[in-house]
Amino acid sequence: MNEKIAVRTEAPLSQPAREGQPLPNEEMPQPAREVPLPAAEGEGAPAKPLAGGRRRKKFFSASNIAKIAMFAALAAVLQLFRIPLPFLFPSFLELNFADIPALVGTFALGPVAGSVIVVVKLLIKLLIQGTGSGFVGDLSDLFCGLTLVVPAGLVYKYDRTFKGALFALLAGTLASVGISLLTNRFIIIPAYAEMFGGIEAIAGMLTELFPACTGENFYAYYLPLSVLPFNLLRCLIASGVTLLVYKRISRLLNKF
Repeated sequence: MNEKIAVRTEAPLSQPAREGQPLPNEEMPQPAREVPLPAAEGEGAPAKPLAGGRRRKKFFSASNIAKIAMFAALAAVLQLFRIPLPFLFPSFLELNFADIPALVGTFALGPVAGSVIVVVKLLIKLLIQGTGSGFVGDLSDLFCGLTLVVPAGLVYKYDRTFKGALFALLAGTLASVGISLLTNRFIIIPAYAEMFGGIEAIAGMLTELFPACTGENFYAYYLPLSVLPFNLLRCLIASGVTLLVYKRISRLLNKF
């Protein structure tokens, strides 16, 4: 009987790895990669992305400073040209159109820029023309200008639509008219009365429009019949012109 002899064969040993080659199942070491350090703030670091993929723009960029200076210079020039309306208001209430560049600049660059425009245009006016009211009238212009552009700029910043622009201008108008009534009652007129010989002297400037006006009832005539309509007219003119020209000016500004 022939028996089959099983021959056991062993798998050949793997050849030893040559020097410099990886052994079986051994991973090739990866070279260390250099990780760049984040750029420091102000040293070429990219602008931080905002929600929606937008990037935060630097406020004090050369472009913004140039635009603010342009609006402030235009507002200062317009402030030098005052239009008296003696058939409607006392002679010391004169209309000017300096609020228009301030509002357009606020819509284009934001409420902080609008505030800077108001302050700078007043400083330019003082350097060129000085003050004829012991800074009392200039202080009134500052209050009324800031309370017009800041609320308008804040509202429009978060709702950049035509409806948002309307609400923004309404908010600025109400705030500016309201502060004009308060400042005239408690700051402006008392300061003028101290400078020009009492409230009776100021009341005499209103007698052509309101013959019954006296020192005792001065505020009853002056605030609702002069301050309120004058500042309302000022704000409505500025708001109306801003609505008409802002979009065209905005497209031009975006090219720079």
